[in-house]
Amino acid sequence: MKLHVIHYNDLHSHFDMWPRYMSFMKEHRTYDSLVFDLGDHADRVAPATEATQGKINTHLLNELSPTAVTIGNNEGITFPHDWLADLYTDATFPVLVSNLTAPFAKAGMIQNLPTGKVGIFGLTAPYYELYALLGWTIEDPLEAAAREIEALRDQVDVLICLSHLGFYQDEELAERFPELDLIIGAHTHHVLDDGVVKNGVLIAQAGKYGQYAGEIYLNTDTGEKEAVLHPLEAYPADEATSVLLDKEQYLAERQMKQPIGRTSGLANDWFNPSPFTQLLADTMRDWCQADLACVPAGMLLGSLSPGPVSAFDLHRLCPHPINPCKVTMTGVELKAFIAEVDSERFEQLKVRGLGFRGKLMGKMHYAGNHQQIDNTKTYTVVLPDMFTFGPLFPEIKEMPKEYFMPELLRDLLFNRLSEKSEFGELPVRKH
Repeated sequence: MKLHVIHYNDLHSHFDMWPRYMSFMKEHRTYDSLVFDLGDHADRVAPATEATQGKINTHLLNELSPTAVTIGNNEGITFPHDWLADLYTDATFPVLVSNLTAPFAKAGMIQNLPTGKVGIFGLTAPYYELYALLGWTIEDPLEAAAREIEALRDQVDVLICLSHLGFYQDEELAERFPELDLIIGAHTHHVLDDGVVKNGVLIAQAGKYGQYAGEIYLNTDTGEKEAVLHPLEAYPADEATSVLLDKEQYLAERQMKQPIGRTSGLANDWFNPSPFTQLLADTMRDWCQADLACVPAGMLLGSLSPGPVSAFDLHRLCPHPINPCKVTMTGVELKAFIAEVDSERFEQLKVRGLGFRGKLMGKMHYAGNHQQIDNTKTYTVVLPDMFTFGPLFPEIKEMPKEYFMPELLRDLLFNRLSEKSEFGELPVRKH
């Protein structure tokens, strides 16, 4: 059996590359090609994704007509429950996620081709605590994979896993299940120019942000497995796709630019005390009912000008899919944390990933008394959730914590600034 696959992953709503991808598709796709999206197509960093609750992404995927897609953590844990539940209502393609219990999530499928049958199933990264807080049930992906392989392997000629687990987990998957012919991956943004063969299983991944489209050729008769990446910058933008995108983005941004409040202006400076960051810190502390809140000035990308305030303004200045998290610390632990972040090294720290869409951390701002800490007491401290995942502050990862979801930091600002709006008071969101 011969098989031709086209794939890409982790677009993260970088819509500028989508018309180039569609141009690539029109050149390379044939009647029997399999086409897959591997998740994180939607990212709330894009105003159009935010304004449409991800529906613009579904519309674009409908135009693509993929064989199947799976979801990433950006769809799964940065979208509120009702957004995700409704995201694929109009989808004309199957959404394969075998380790998530959700109305849209389908188990493995069999695709019939002229040359044989292909079994396909999807897996997404299991952020257990966060999915539970959003009202979803997530399963161990290896257990889900074992179930799907058992159900499919005797019925098909080729077995494919669509994975949003990350490259290292894909390697583990290949070691555990040599029955797989192909794992098409995502999440860790690896650029696997020729793919990687592990335990006889080909693992492919195509970077991020629409930089590359991937092609895979399999021949089960000869055992050939070939993967190649194509830089999409070499392809012209598809005109019809560009027109559709411009229309959808214009309508979405116009909706977000409706005023929700008014301010006399809130300045922000990444390296000095700033009213805008202080407002965010105060709001985080009030919202989460904590002893202390800490947030760096780099979380806000600029100042809020005097005059009307819109959701578009707040999205532009606080684009991160980051939630507040209340951590319980001892006085000793809190003092050590404050000493670490009240430093030039932290202020100049450049961070990529963890949901952060800014440039650097900047000066830490506090709400509550952070100067008189008692070593013998415990404190509840609200932080951006990116501080709790491990890479920046490994010790915080193990501390007791409570995530506040689905509210992002900009949602808290929206709520605070709209409460005193001359355009009318909006309802306060409750945890």
